[in-house]
Amino acid sequence: MKIKALSVSEINKYIKRLLISDPILSNIYVKGEISNLKLHSSGHMYFTLKDEDSKIACIMFKANCDKLTTIPQNGSKVMVKGYISLYERDGLYQLYVNEMESSGLGDLYIAYEKLKAKLEKEGLFKSENKKTIPFIPDKVAIITSPTGAAIRDIISVVKRRFPKTSLYVFPVAVQGQLAAPSIVRALELCNTFNDIEVIILGRGGGSIEELWAFNEEAVARAIYNSDIPVISAVGHETDYTIADFVADIRAHTPSAAAELAVPKFVDVVETLETINRRLIYTMNIKIHEEKKKLDAIKNNYHFKYPLNYIYDEKQQIDELNKNLVKTIRQKIHDHKVVLNNKIERLNSLNPLSVFSRGYAIARDTEGNTIKSIEQVKMNDVISISMLDGEVTARVENLIKEDKSFGKNGLRESY
Repeated sequence: MKIKALSVSEINKYIKRLLISDPILSNIYVKGEISNLKLHSSGHMYFTLKDEDSKIACIMFKANCDKLTTIPQNGSKVMVKGYISLYERDGLYQLYVNEMESSGLGDLYIAYEKLKAKLEKEGLFKSENKKTIPFIPDKVAIITSPTGAAIRDIISVVKRRFPKTSLYVFPVAVQGQLAAPSIVRALELCNTFNDIEVIILGRGGGSIEELWAFNEEAVARAIYNSDIPVISAVGHETDYTIADFVADIRAHTPSAAAELAVPKFVDVVETLETINRRLIYTMNIKIHEEKKKLDAIKNNYHFKYPLNYIYDEKQQIDELNKNLVKTIRQKIHDHKVVLNNKIERLNSLNPLSVFSRGYAIARDTEGNTIKSIEQVKMNDVISISMLDGEVTARVENLIKEDKSFGKNGLRESY
């Protein structure tokens, strides 16, 4: 007897009927912690419900989401009511949620918020501590899993955008207990290379548990202490990890991180060509302006006839010299006139000038000037000073004259 083979669709439909017909699975309450929450543009909500050991995919349609008073967050502890069914296209069984009640925050979410607040208080997230990404890095390090899609995406994007950039891959574990120490060692190793200019650190998307290595304190401090700029490339667009806050730049996917790390080669070439054209245009304008200035200088009167300026100055100097000599001579003449006037006045006051008019001065033997006949006696020896010498004489006669005028207006002698 030949057994009939079932198609994949038939298998999935059969399993779906089994799940729906199960009395327990068709109306079930489940409690757990929400992770990997996504709000679709359609209004549906997709998330994972998990506990310490397992997880289950969940969907809550828009009609049921509209009944919620608050939108849950990753890390929220909830109790949901719904049924288990199969999504036939992907063969994925999931929990279809009709109702949801909050029952607090999950342990991982509490730990995440606590560490975030601690590091933020210490200043690890401050923008002034962020390092600048070089415009065209020559060497880029990639810290990620060597087997994941993230490494392929990063390499592909970098080589497409800027083929001349050298890439160095530092393979690490990106989830599990060994992930955080592995990432820390890779960051420290990268910083021993002086020529590496940028580090891309990340992985593809996942649940909060799968991404937890990027929420570890040791990883955050290793990123902060890195002398090389770090781009966080954890492929989880809606949620931030601690690494995203500490990193110098956060990219929502590994591909986006590669785009941030290097520019497009064609864009760089186009920019350089634009700058070159602007430089040539600016230089041509500058040369044209300088030529105009040069022509103006060449046509300038003083440039054409440079000696004329000297001749004009010499002529002016001659005029100044002529005026100076004239002024000096006039000054000398004026001063001579003043000087002669003063000399004449002095001569008029000079007692010796009377000699030139025939007068003489008589003195006694003691040198006293004899002004009156009363000062001498007969036989006194006197000296008489004249214009050209001195005479010594003896008094032999004294004649006293009356200097007063008589009644007839004549002097009288005795």
